[in-house]
Amino acid sequence: MAVLRAVITGLFILAIPVSLIATNIRVAVSEQRVYDYSVKTYDAASRSGIPESELIQANGEIHHYLTAEDPPPLAINVTNSRGVSGSLFTAKETAHMADVRDLVQMAFTVQVISAAVVLTLATLLLVLGPPRLLAIAGLGGALLTGGVLALAGIAIASGFDSLWTEFHVLAFSNDFWALDPSRDHLIQMYPEAFWQEITALIVVATLLEASLMVGAASAYLILGGRQRRMPVLWPGLALAGRARHSRPKLPSPTPKHYFR
Repeated sequence: MAVLRAVITGLFILAIPVSLIATNIRVAVSEQRVYDYSVKTYDAASRSGIPESELIQANGEIHHYLTAEDPPPLAINVTNSRGVSGSLFTAKETAHMADVRDLVQMAFTVQVISAAVVLTLATLLLVLGPPRLLAIAGLGGALLTGGVLALAGIAIASGFDSLWTEFHVLAFSNDFWALDPSRDHLIQMYPEAFWQEITALIVVATLLEASLMVGAASAYLILGGRQRRMPVLWPGLALAGRARHSRPKLPSPTPKHYFR
């Protein structure tokens, strides 16, 4: 039983950072305002020559394509500032978006599985041990998350450009991601500076969640430890209370006790 608890605790600790990071990625990808933020903040309209209203409408189609279970092939038509209509993306950009969708769906699957694993293991820890064991495991998982994020922060600070390129090399089996900012609308709508900002936001959000877990677990362990130590610190009070409740009751005096 002790070995089983140790294994479950270790898996629970490892699953926490995966679940937190994957959940925050899913939230960012699922929120269309994130897409619109990039278009508005990084002036995609002037870079692409396409009115902002057209790009915002295109964001809705991109959002649906990435997050829906079985969307149709991505085919977005827009009208540029000169009044000419045509496809928003080239064949290369469309192929890259298909790869991005596959990556997003895989991240969604990881998020669901990791969240289910965390909930299942948390239940098992409560069944096989005291709540204190779950608090210790949660503290360990939160601290591990902080360590992972610290390494990610160091990597981002040392050079996001090289890190971003390396990510694409590892995540994709082709070079469709190597786009030209001067003519490819996809990278004009979502430039590298946007991805750096979103990555930093996900790191900060995950770090905040891990910090809340550390605070909650630490508070529970500290308060629980104090309650368990109270009978040891004040044994006299505990014994006195038990003696008071166990003392036999004497009958009330009656007049015959005093008069013969």
